[in-house]
Amino acid sequence: MLKGRAQAIPPLVIVAWNQSVAVSGWLVFFAISGRPLGTPGRAWPAVLVGALLVIGMNLLLARASTRGDISIVGPVFALSPIFTVLPDALLSGTLPRALGWLGLALSVAGTVSLSGGGVRQLRALFARRDALDALGAAVLLGMVAAVDRWGAMVMGPPSYLVFSHGVIALSTGALALVTMPAAMAASLRPRNLVTLISHGLLGGAGTGMQTTALTAAPAAYVNAIRRMSALIAVILGAALFREPDLRRRLTAAALACAGAACLLLAH
Repeated sequence: MLKGRAQAIPPLVIVAWNQSVAVSGWLVFFAISGRPLGTPGRAWPAVLVGALLVIGMNLLLARASTRGDISIVGPVFALSPIFTVLPDALLSGTLPRALGWLGLALSVAGTVSLSGGGVRQLRALFARRDALDALGAAVLLGMVAAVDRWGAMVMGPPSYLVFSHGVIALSTGALALVTMPAAMAASLRPRNLVTLISHGLLGGAGTGMQTTALTAAPAAYVNAIRRMSALIAVILGAALFREPDLRRRLTAAALACAGAACLLLAH
């Protein structure tokens, strides 16, 4: 969606809208359900640290998705479970089982195959701006998942997400209004508005499902399952944008999905 319709929208504006739509959705949920909204209490560090990590991750991912090949971004972003293991172990005391480690190894193998197999080719892959941005986003998502898991277990997923999305929406929205008012005004055009609201609804729903799942399983497992979308990204990249190297990128995504399956079976 971002590559097809939002290439002219700055990443900061995309993040501000994405988070604003998400927090609005959760506030509507509380209004309709009548559930009490919990306060962060001792989870404030998770809300604030998680917000900073999400801002960085979303900026990198939005830039990679709008200006690069989504069939590169998807498989590289699928490395995020690797960067979840250590933070999750420190915060929640969980580590993958043997089959889970195999799954992580398959994710690495997918990235190596995406580059072409050699050290020089791997360097060439990460010389690409879209691949480097996706790798940075994967590292940040690994940490985000571990922080979100701890925060959601303390507060409950809905309350945690209201505060998390809210902090991000307020900070990025204010920054965008100050630094790029023209871009914020342009985002109100009907075409851009439809794109940003649709992206926000999809992103908010995905984050809600992931955060709820994080309260029931180690963060590396949940991250891996969500990253199975890499296969869809490769197929859409080839079908909609005629991105090259379909066979190699499809192999990389398939290995990432196999790794995700191993992590699921290991749980």
